[in-house]
Amino acid sequence: MRKKWLWIILIIFLALILAAGGVGCWIFRGGLPKTSGTIITGVEEPVEIYRDQYGVPHIIANSMEDLVFAQGYVQAQDRLWQMDMSRRGVSGRLSEILGAGFLDTDYFTLTVGFLRAAEKNYRLLSPEAKKLLDAYAAGVNSYIEDNIKRLPPEFTILGYKPEPWTPLDSLAIGVYMSWSLGGNMQGELFHTALIEEVGVDLAAELFPYYPEFGPIIAPTKNVALDLEPADVSKILKLSRIAELNGKTRYVPGLGSNNWVISGKLTGGRGAILANDMHLGMGLPSIWHSIHLILKDEVNVTGVIFPGIPGVIVGFNEYIAWGVTNTNPDVQDLFLLELNPENPHQYRYMDEWVDADIFSAEIRIKGEEEPVVIEVAETRFGPVVSGVVGLDIPMSLRWTALDGTREFDAILGLMNATNWDEFLANLENFMAPTQNFVYADRKGNIGYRANGLIPIRRSGEGLLPADGRSDINEWVGFIPFNELPTVYNPPEGIIVTANHRVVDKDYPYFISHHWASPYRAMSIWAELKQSDNYNLDDMIRAQTSFLNSQATTLQEVLRAALLPADLEQTEAEALDILVAWLENPYEVAEAAGPSIYNVLYLKMKEQTFLDEMGEEMYERFLHNRGNVNAFDRMLLSSESGWFNNIATETTEKRDDIIILAFKETVAFLTEQLGADPEQWHWGKLHTITLKHHLGTVDALALIYNRGPYPVGGSIHTPANMSYQLTDPYEVTHSAPWRFIVNMDNHEALDVLAGGISGHPLSKHYNDQTEMWLAGEYKHMIFNINDVKALPTKLILEPN
Repeated sequence: MRKKWLWIILIIFLALILAAGGVGCWIFRGGLPKTSGTIITGVEEPVEIYRDQYGVPHIIANSMEDLVFAQGYVQAQDRLWQMDMSRRGVSGRLSEILGAGFLDTDYFTLTVGFLRAAEKNYRLLSPEAKKLLDAYAAGVNSYIEDNIKRLPPEFTILGYKPEPWTPLDSLAIGVYMSWSLGGNMQGELFHTALIEEVGVDLAAELFPYYPEFGPIIAPTKNVALDLEPADVSKILKLSRIAELNGKTRYVPGLGSNNWVISGKLTGGRGAILANDMHLGMGLPSIWHSIHLILKDEVNVTGVIFPGIPGVIVGFNEYIAWGVTNTNPDVQDLFLLELNPENPHQYRYMDEWVDADIFSAEIRIKGEEEPVVIEVAETRFGPVVSGVVGLDIPMSLRWTALDGTREFDAILGLMNATNWDEFLANLENFMAPTQNFVYADRKGNIGYRANGLIPIRRSGEGLLPADGRSDINEWVGFIPFNELPTVYNPPEGIIVTANHRVVDKDYPYFISHHWASPYRAMSIWAELKQSDNYNLDDMIRAQTSFLNSQATTLQEVLRAALLPADLEQTEAEALDILVAWLENPYEVAEAAGPSIYNVLYLKMKEQTFLDEMGEEMYERFLHNRGNVNAFDRMLLSSESGWFNNIATETTEKRDDIIILAFKETVAFLTEQLGADPEQWHWGKLHTITLKHHLGTVDALALIYNRGPYPVGGSIHTPANMSYQLTDPYEVTHSAPWRFIVNMDNHEALDVLAGGISGHPLSKHYNDQTEMWLAGEYKHMIFNINDVKALPTKLILEPN
């Protein structure tokens, strides 16, 4: 349905171009920004906007209001359609412009209540934050008003115009990012369905697990359901819809890396910080680079999500900060009992309690009448089961729906000058829970796992809880002063890569959903090659293709495969794999990574598909705990999952490995030819930077870039992750890589794609070659260097 509407729109659009001749060229050039000269607009005093050679805006203003007004203006110049799509996504309005294919997503978004959460957040913000959100929105709207007749081409292709921007739009985008990074609702749904499919004993083997050999950052009652097959299918469907058309789907390797190096180890006075956040890849990037200068007060640079003012990761004159996802369990599903006499009431503590009822309309492109939905909200959050017609009522409890103050935190971090001020401002950063690292110009480093992490009266959130009483209810959050914290550790290095934060002695439960430890292990392996660090050492670690999972599993694979009875091509492939495992760097030109990555996925398929069936197996591959659980089985060799229930024999681990290896060789022979030496990883493992409209072939030629062969994988520091259900094209990586030495503010970064969202802009894709090559550009920070830039736009008051 989605592609049908895009094709209809495209045919009409092309017909208009043919009829109008040069009008088509004019339409596609619409939205290219004015970057020099003067624009009369709504600032109080003149604002200078310089653009460097990559189009990155550097804004100099005399007041914070003018500074964020100008930021809104330049973000709209660069990314207006992307911003509009983001706010439509969080407000349940994608169907209006893209058709009925997005109805389930809109229904789910409106049910969870991203906009309702944004309204709560707005009420909690400081007056200063509200004033600046208003100023930012005014800047966006000033651009829209100035360019309403020459909007970016996506608006013309889809046949609509943007509405005025509001502060709630900005805050709702922040709630969306919390959704994409913070929760385990899908995990609870998967575990529930899996138990019904295979029984408790087998299902328990796939419950979240973190290996004992993995590093740690900061050392220190459920309801039985009797489900019908239709219920299991609806539960799995709800899990898919919660991925918001795949945009928030979990991919093994999704997360981020960051680390800080003490000034004692850098040969200078300041500390070093490195950060690369692993998110969905596309054009334009999920990040917008910005440099904000308030004369004599603020000088801060970094990135922010388009549609939100400020800088969320970056550095100022005094400190630098970066984030990775903590992977906390901040979502719980609660099973409800509804009143048979009144479906708007639910049982709690032996009483019928009224739910709050909301209604909403979803307008669908091409249809006259809107779809009207009803949302019930309980003390445990909105009832989400109705999205798929599930007869078992479930409410979603989620920290981000409680009302939070992240924008106040962002403003404070931009102005912080030391560790104490940094921590004080983090108290306002509540969702999503993040691993913040800190470095300052005096050489200090620090770490804080920061955000709202619930304390449960009982249970650990692995399965939906009983909502008929308070036995599983949240009773508070981990106290701010007891959140995991490290400051100036003796070793002088702190590394986070979404792996386990605390040891078993920590008094509070955070999560079972830790990322596998392999990226952290590889980063530490790269950093241990030096003891006097500079930016080159950071680049080596950040762009490393070292796969520590392969090192961990190599003896298991060797033990199973070396004695196996293999044909000639299989034996040649094994020789290549064994040699590569001695030094497992996943470069694009090597055949070893191809064999290893295909083999690992084939081993999973041979282990789980027979018991699970296709629908459950697809959900398993998108479940957060699948890597740690499967690797535990491989290393221990003991699991009931290894036996193939479709055969009369009883298979063991090594039988599965051999069978998977033979299938791997057959697959690679079919895909890449009969010579294993030519099975280069980059032939199989590519990345295409795709635009939202690039799903239509004719538009893909205009909007998409690639494919490009790449190295790396799910487990390498230079993360190049792919959907396990559709391997091996990269969908997630680090759109922005960033390194700064606070001794002299020497900073490097690179943004996959470029600063612009316009396909005809020279800055649409001008950083991709650097990004692919593991290269960086220098970030301009000194105000005198900014003022020396030749491209300058002045915003003048009305």
